[in-house]
Amino acid sequence: MQKSKNTINNFCKVKVKRTLLEIILCVIGVGGSFWVEFVQGEIPCKLCLIIRYSLAITGAVFIISLFYEKIKMLSPFPLIPAIMSDIVLIINETKIGKQGICEGNICQTPEFLGIRASIWALAIILPLIFLSLYEIKERLAKIRREKSQK
Repeated sequence: MQKSKNTINNFCKVKVKRTLLEIILCVIGVGGSFWVEFVQGEIPCKLCLIIRYSLAITGAVFIISLFYEKIKMLSPFPLIPAIMSDIVLIINETKIGKQGICEGNICQTPEFLGIRASIWALAIILPLIFLSLYEIKERLAKIRREKSQK
């Protein structure tokens, strides 16, 4: 009995740490988008705004999931528009960059440490998706175990 209680406590601690990591990733993504807009002076396109709002909604879902665990199952859904708009943004940047249609760098996202902001967004969105799906998989496995024990 004591061993199973320790296992449950360890699982809860790890789950909270993962949720905090997910919240931190969302804050970094949204904060980075505001930094690009207000500090660098770039006006965000519609695709960048979709990414920003998707990350904000996902962060809210993660914060709520700290108190109400069942809502965690919804966490990947707000990220779907973010990943789709980021992929479209990256495709448009590569097309425009190769054809030289735009004057200057108008149609490309700004760079930070030599990497475009759209790639940074993808680097934040993908781990969030994988962490969300991993937690859903664990939750479903836990439900199956509970049903098999009954």
